[in-house]
Amino acid sequence: MPKDGTVHELTNRTIIFLEPLLDYADTAGAMLLLHGEQAAPSEAVDAKKSKLKLADYITKTLSALGLNLSNKAETYSDPTLRPVFMLNNYHYILKSLKRSGLLDLIHTWNKDVGQFYEDRINEQKKSYSESWSRVMHYITEVNEPISQQRIQAMESSRERLKDKEKQNIKDKFSGFNKELEDILRSQKGYAIPDPELREQMKKDNKDFIIPSYRMFLDKYKRLNFTKNPTKYIKYSVQDVAEVVDKLFDMSA
Repeated sequence: MPKDGTVHELTNRTIIFLEPLLDYADTAGAMLLLHGEQAAPSEAVDAKKSKLKLADYITKTLSALGLNLSNKAETYSDPTLRPVFMLNNYHYILKSLKRSGLLDLIHTWNKDVGQFYEDRINEQKKSYSESWSRVMHYITEVNEPISQQRIQAMESSRERLKDKEKQNIKDKFSGFNKELEDILRSQKGYAIPDPELREQMKKDNKDFIIPSYRMFLDKYKRLNFTKNPTKYIKYSVQDVAEVVDKLFDMSA
């Protein structure tokens, strides 16, 4: 298994095996028809049936590959690396099928295959995004330590924060900093070899976390919750964006 979650060699070899079949669709399909248990000899010379048979064969091969990859993904001890691995492989398969023209052939047999891979890719992206839940926990204002109304009232009356409120804010910043650093430490070792997919994943991460962090930072940085603000406010919004840009890049 690739330690960085990249495309598996089995996936690459399967695509290398399948792609040339398109150039010999009539012949390959005819051979499959001739070797079918219930095939009639006349089926071998029917070009349409031959191509449909080949499309069926490729679909079954890809299905077997997907099951194999899914089983392999379970061997990762890091649960976040599993969706990255599956995402890389599903994306590589779909991109290869589109580029080679195999997807058009497959769609003569099963028109849902392309959408199947699109759905699996979106599922893996969603599963991966759950790795950010611990970071978001600290900056999403579900159980906010102090309300916006209270802040406005304090600013107008110069009321001071209570010690408990100060500690709650400190805990949120400290928790965010730790989780962000943990993600950088682990996920910059993940690989997404496709440049377009890699940049899309980074953009998705930024769109997911930065708006919430910006609101969180703007809300609390103007409060006097500590005598040492740099200890807790370690990251600007731009700093967080730069951390995300280091992900999926072993050289970062």
